[in-house]
Amino acid sequence: MTAPPLPRVLQVGAGAFGQNHLRAWQEIGIHDNLWIADLNPARLAAARQAFGLPEAQCTTDPASLLDRVDVVDIVTGTDTHYDLCARALAAGKDVFIEKPMTATSDQARRIRDLVARHNRVLQVGYYYRWHPAAVRTRELINSGTLGQVRYLSGAFMGFKRARTDVGVTQTDAVHFIDLFNWLIRAFPERVYAVTRDHFGRGLEDFSLVLLEYPNGVVAKVESGYIQPGRWRDRVVPNAFTTKDVFVSGSEATVEIDFEQERLDLHKVHHELRDGVWTAQVEGSQTPNLGTRAPVQMIAAELRGFLAAVSTRQAPEANEVASGVVVADIVECIHASARSGQRVDVPPIG
Repeated sequence: MTAPPLPRVLQVGAGAFGQNHLRAWQEIGIHDNLWIADLNPARLAAARQAFGLPEAQCTTDPASLLDRVDVVDIVTGTDTHYDLCARALAAGKDVFIEKPMTATSDQARRIRDLVARHNRVLQVGYYYRWHPAAVRTRELINSGTLGQVRYLSGAFMGFKRARTDVGVTQTDAVHFIDLFNWLIRAFPERVYAVTRDHFGRGLEDFSLVLLEYPNGVVAKVESGYIQPGRWRDRVVPNAFTTKDVFVSGSEATVEIDFEQERLDLHKVHHELRDGVWTAQVEGSQTPNLGTRAPVQMIAAELRGFLAAVSTRQAPEANEVASGVVVADIVECIHASARSGQRVDVPPIG
């Protein structure tokens, strides 16, 4: 059987994380079919030289290349996402867009409508879904190994540079908010949040979020630039971060350290004995899941995106689940932080 032809890809954005996307496209085998756009001429020239692309495949004007490509990969600041994405969709292109999809929920809903109107495929880049530890955790939940999921906790924090386009909630916390939604196949109904802007930028550098899901499931996500991290970050230069998750169930608990790529399964449950709820510890397992570098995770999600494009099926990290819903949650987090009250997440609509 002849393999389908490789798509022609326009990547918009060749900054630090954009470099990882370029490496991932080349790992997939896309080089001659790769175009790059970046508003910064010096950054564009550096990327062209580093990846050996002809000058004709590089531009500071993304719109000038839209008629030459099949799909668009947007790896730029969040404040540019809506305009770039809307233009690509209107031109009939399928779109991969790094998180967060848009800066506001209103923009997210407009993107959702454009995807439907132009019959396009759109995937949002939440690459922790593709890590082997996350995939195994979802399998353990679905198989019933954990029993009834009760509590999820995530810490995505550490000393590193602060992004200038969005606060730490949209920079880091959204990774685990989206991951939790995906793991338990549900969306939160209410949120309560505390945030702080210690740097006086108008963007939070500390965020503590509680999410209340249906059936009594609770989740907590802590993020920030002021808390210490345990490990040298594998993506951001000169940063030390912690990226931990645990999922606690009635029969067992999963503990993940994404920076060390380690998953521990603790077979622990509580039983009522002599009037006291007592922990029954059956032991722990640390399965060997292998490792996956950031570029490999990006390549995995890009392959998933291309598969969705080929089949014309909406990916799981789509414009609704990872776009509209996450944008609504983020706005509810900010509203809760301002008011000091729990805030209901609006129904999808």
